[in-house]
Amino acid sequence: MAAPFRSLRHANYRRYFLGQIVSFTGSWMQSAALMWLLYDRTGDVRWPSYLLVAQVGPTLLLGTWAGHLADRRPKRDLIVLTQAAFLVNAVVLAVLVAGGWAAPLLILALQLLNGVIQAIDLPTRLAFVPDLVPKADLINAVGLNAMLFNSGRAVGPAATGLLFLLAAKVAPHVGHPDAVALGAVGCFTLNALSYLAVLVALRRIEVPGLPTDRPPPGSVWDGVRYLVRRRRLGGLVLLTFVLCAFAWPLLTLFPGYTRTQLGLAEEFYSFLVSALGAGALVGALGCATYGTPARRGAFLVFGAAAAAAGLWGLAETTTAAAAVGWAGCVGFGLILFLSTGQSAVQLAVPDDVRGRVMAVWAMTLSASAPAGHLAAGQLADAAGVAPVLRGMALGCLLVAVALAVLLSRGERRPA
Repeated sequence: MAAPFRSLRHANYRRYFLGQIVSFTGSWMQSAALMWLLYDRTGDVRWPSYLLVAQVGPTLLLGTWAGHLADRRPKRDLIVLTQAAFLVNAVVLAVLVAGGWAAPLLILALQLLNGVIQAIDLPTRLAFVPDLVPKADLINAVGLNAMLFNSGRAVGPAATGLLFLLAAKVAPHVGHPDAVALGAVGCFTLNALSYLAVLVALRRIEVPGLPTDRPPPGSVWDGVRYLVRRRRLGGLVLLTFVLCAFAWPLLTLFPGYTRTQLGLAEEFYSFLVSALGAGALVGALGCATYGTPARRGAFLVFGAAAAAAGLWGLAETTTAAAAVGWAGCVGFGLILFLSTGQSAVQLAVPDDVRGRVMAVWAMTLSASAPAGHLAAGQLADAAGVAPVLRGMALGCLLVAVALAVLLSRGERRPA
């Protein structure tokens, strides 16, 4: 089997992988449809940010408890429950929208409930991957997971757009006056069906040697304490927060960047998003193919530096072709860094605190999103997009320098 996909040799991971392909696509379809539906209902551009906060906020509040739960309960059984809950949430959304009962605040409440489920699901899934592959293939499995996630992010919203276009053509012929609602119902229904693929895959996964009656190990804060005691690992998690806070707000700036710096219509925005996703796929595949413990430090520094270079290039260019290339560079660097960083944490953490440490990792990624997006939007409104992009690039470059210093000290003095 080709090296990039060597983790698929293991039956348990192969089943998990195939189920996630379908599920991630459905999840991104639902997310895109929700934003489109609420903007259509309210005409208020702030609603997407409300949905984002409702989705990630519970992870910040409940992450440590959820990680403790993942260490206390069999992970596969816990994931079965969360995936079933996601399915029910999608069905309820579809029914409410189809019946015309989907008031914006009710949809926001369901998204908040979805965020609570995700707060439990995300650290549990992150901690579950090492149970599916041997340590020798863990870096590869983490890279493939990143590839899956970014494939879903690229395919899901595109499929949503096609479904909404189809709904607009079909609605007059089926007596449905609201094409947006019809398209949203289709997306929510397909997302609900996608969870069936995950549930079938999970039921076929057999993970030996996992006790079902072990007592609660330690405190919910043991994940934080573990990272505090291990400064290099804790430093990596902290720098991950900084990098994400500086780099991911690029998505928020793309619409204004397209119009003000490139002088193009809003339609070109989708090309920039696709380029970012394509670069992310290359970064994930690179980590899966070439990632090893020996290359870990180089991949981390290079990933942060590549994100910085891409952001600076976007700030300086005014041509569409170059902008697409630099956007791909940002996506490549970010996912190369995140895949490598996650595998480094996974390999270093013992099984008895894995759920709680991965919960801190999930909380780090969740916290960086609202902080970075809100700050970038306000600064761009005041100073313009290009200066903000340069500041973001310098922030990512500082992360690369700090990582190089952190790793060089680690080589001179064992942790």
